[in-house]
Amino acid sequence: MRQPMTSLLIIDPQYDFYDVPVNEQFTLDSEHQEKTIAPALPVPGAWNDAQRLANFIVKQQQHIHSILVTLDSHNEYDIAHAVYWQNKSGEHPAPFTLISHQNIVDGIWLPTKPELIEHVLAYTQSLEQAGKYSLIIWPTHCVMGTAGHNIVEPIQTAIQSWEQQTNTQHISISKGENPHTEHYGGCEAEYPLADDKNTQFDPQLVELVKQNDHVLISGQALSHCVASTVEQMVDKLTQDEIRKLTLLVDTTSPVAGFEQQAKAFIEKMAHLGVHITKSEDVIFN
Repeated sequence: MRQPMTSLLIIDPQYDFYDVPVNEQFTLDSEHQEKTIAPALPVPGAWNDAQRLANFIVKQQQHIHSILVTLDSHNEYDIAHAVYWQNKSGEHPAPFTLISHQNIVDGIWLPTKPELIEHVLAYTQSLEQAGKYSLIIWPTHCVMGTAGHNIVEPIQTAIQSWEQQTNTQHISISKGENPHTEHYGGCEAEYPLADDKNTQFDPQLVELVKQNDHVLISGQALSHCVASTVEQMVDKLTQDEIRKLTLLVDTTSPVAGFEQQAKAFIEKMAHLGVHITKSEDVIFN
């Protein structure tokens, strides 16, 4: 009898999203030095989420046939970072500033590169018409080459243990490199760009579901990149395929202030047929 195929999808398990204890240190491979991390956008509860997910991977590694990890990967100059924008006085917006289409029309916030005015007008109009996330200026985070872009140590160690035990390499999917569009979900950017196929729909995660019997989902943050990724996947799946998905709800948490959005997402997914369970309650056939 064929053993069911199970994959684990971990969304953006990177240092900048984890509320790392102040005394916790990590090693940068490039320098082999111990450093203390100061996460840019720590999600409350995420460090404990990481411990639970790491324990789950180690305990259940013989049941996990593949691990895919999405990595939020930004430049310092990014449409959701302050340096991309300025007001009439040349000041950049503070973190968590919302920038609406009307703000741009009124000249409250403008791109630091004036030639991008038509792009940002079309961009914000598209977001608002589609009812997607409003354009929010996040603290500069997950910049490629920085410590915050690295996979958080407990999860990284667990993945390495799984690789050693299964003789299998995990797969990484990078998203967010294009500075002119946000990329919450692992399937496509919020505003796909015609001249960049990396912002357009990537069927890889949908195919993952089709090729497996079960896909377990974890990562950060529940309210944003986890929610967006799962919603993008579900939109392309049949009802039977949606039932293959299990959200490990005790290994993911919402951004502070977005708890209601996370709650609504979980309720919506449960209604559609996604299994919502704790890691300790997962049963493998």
